[in-house]
Amino acid sequence: MTTFGARLRALRRAKGLSQQALSGAGVSAGYISLLESGKRSPSAATVAVLAERLGVPVEELADPAPAPSPEVELRAQVEVNFARLALANGDPQQAVRGLSNVRLDEVRAGTACDAALVLAQGLEQTGQLDRAIAVLETLADRCRREASWLTLATAATVLAVMYIEAGDVLRSVEIAQAALADVVAAGLEGTDEHVRLGSVMVSCLIERGDLTHATHCVADLVAVAERAGTPRGRGSVYWTAAVVAQERGRLAEAVMLTERAVALMAEQDNGRDLPRLRLHYSWLLLAHREPRAEEALLQLDRAEADPSLFGSRLDLGTAATFRGRALLALGRVDDAAEHAARALTLLGPSEHVERARALILLGDVGTAQYHVEMAHEAFTEAEQVLGQMLDSRTTARLWHELGSGWRHLGETPRAVAAYDRSFEILGLMPRTDAGKPSGAATPR
Repeated sequence: MTTFGARLRALRRAKGLSQQALSGAGVSAGYISLLESGKRSPSAATVAVLAERLGVPVEELADPAPAPSPEVELRAQVEVNFARLALANGDPQQAVRGLSNVRLDEVRAGTACDAALVLAQGLEQTGQLDRAIAVLETLADRCRREASWLTLATAATVLAVMYIEAGDVLRSVEIAQAALADVVAAGLEGTDEHVRLGSVMVSCLIERGDLTHATHCVADLVAVAERAGTPRGRGSVYWTAAVVAQERGRLAEAVMLTERAVALMAEQDNGRDLPRLRLHYSWLLLAHREPRAEEALLQLDRAEADPSLFGSRLDLGTAATFRGRALLALGRVDDAAEHAARALTLLGPSEHVERARALILLGDVGTAQYHVEMAHEAFTEAEQVLGQMLDSRTTARLWHELGSGWRHLGETPRAVAAYDRSFEILGLMPRTDAGKPSGAATPR
């Protein structure tokens, strides 16, 4: 096995560089000489800098990591399997406890990737979104180092969605676009992983407010999926195309595309994708000018009956909110109140869009019950939650819903403020008195 110094010297000479040419900020020519002679051992940061300057992967330059012992590898695989079982049984806390004992840097890449994905899912379901994101960021870095492009696509897909849930839309777009470029460059266009990642990128663009770019991207993605995609991949694309259609105000088209996506995904086991798609479908049905509440409840029944949704407090909380909204549309106000309270219990205290949505539902229920104090408290807390979130089309929509809630409660100034915030996020700044022609009358 060659030494680090020998590898550094060989790579430098292969690139036609002198020690002086390779040197730079933080790494002098003299230090490079000491490294090559074996008189100094580099830090991980120095290895990364030199690898970047040489244009080679860090692994090509660094000392190879020792192979994991069979006992450590087997123990990690057992923990991953137990964690998957815990998630399936609705116990994400147990999944997190088990995988917290696994040192991901001490096991093989495949095992580490499996463990990181399951651990991130468990952390998300227990409300530890920041920790879940950190785990997936580390996994994505490892995938790039080891050229594991399909796993990178899977990790980036989940990671981008989590960034949206955390309210950081700009980062979600960065993650999806960078990983998509890597996957396409690796010749993996048309794979399920590529199509799903592309679908998530379109969703990120929509959240960023870039609807034109999202429309072009989804058209390209549909063409790729129709040409080379599996039913699962095509279902993912149709789901995304439905979101684009809904954002463009084409609700009937969005419903049609969602029905097509449900039919495709129902052909095979899709984990949490199918019940989540049914949740989206119920939301679309409730978005009609005349809400199709009975149909929405049917989709919610099917989603909540899916075992893959068990244990996901976020998904179950979202389902409870949508169910409460459907029941309110049917005039079953007391039942709606029960599901609003259940949603808030499941979601817990957090600055999350779904908690804001549940609070707005609770406020609307309070208004319908003539319980003004409850409505006022719920809407006020929804304001506070939304005020902590980064701007996106989803938060703009929720500010608008909140404005409607305040208006129905008779709180006109707060309704106007919420509407204005919604318009501001969308780039539609409200007119002020400063822009009024001189002598213009003020409406009373």
